Amino acid sequence: MNIFFDCDFTLTGIHGKLRPYVKEVFEMLNNDGHKVYIWSGVRAPWDIYNFFGIGEYISGVYLKPLEDHHQLLEHYRIPVTPDFCVDDNTGPVEAFGGYVVPPYIYVEQPDDYLLRAWENIRETTLHS
Repeated sequence: MNIFFDCDFTLTGIHGKLRPYVKEVFEMLNNDGHKVYIWSGVRAPWDIYNFFGIGEYISGVYLKPLEDHHQLLEHYRIPVTPDFCVDDNTGPVEAFGGYVVPPYIYVEQPDDYLLRAWENIRETTLHS
């Protein structure tokens, strides 16, 4: 599957740090044969790709359409259609399917939402 992760408040928090389990989940997804992409509705998130050393797990970095998701993939030069999205906003998940996580704001709280997303991906692939 082509799995697209939002960046701001999904992979990184308000403090600029990486959400727990990002690298582990990306590695597990790659090991399961999936392709991982990152995108953002406000910018192409190359800084996250480069700064956190997660580039080895990522197949592409894109600007994310905020509306008309299917129609704007070509406009944004996204060469594959997402099969599954992990996002803190419902729009991409409603458009392509996926898993909504709460925004990563409360960094002092335990956070295993990306592990939950990975479990949901595994469940989805087992039943398809």
